[in-house]
Amino acid sequence: MKGYLEVADIFRGFGPDYRELHGAEMPLRHLRVMRAIEVCRTAELGGHIDQCDHCGQLKVSYNSCRNRHCPKCQFLEKER
Repeated sequence: MKGYLEVADIFRGFGPDYRELHGAEMPLRHLRVMRAIEVCRTAELGGHIDQCDHCGQLKVSYNSCRNRHCPKCQFLEKER
């Protein structure tokens, strides 16, 4: 376990209920951003397997949503 929450964790946990209550009054672009953040770097967006040249260990890397509002996708850009 990571030990900390990310925005995606909160959206995954509370997003469905929030959208059920407020989705009709939310702009479509907000709903799309929430969904992009929820699925960012998960199997839902696909991914690839990397293998270490030395030990052969496999690591799964999932694709990002690339949404400009996503904290995971924009972290490096923000740090620059």
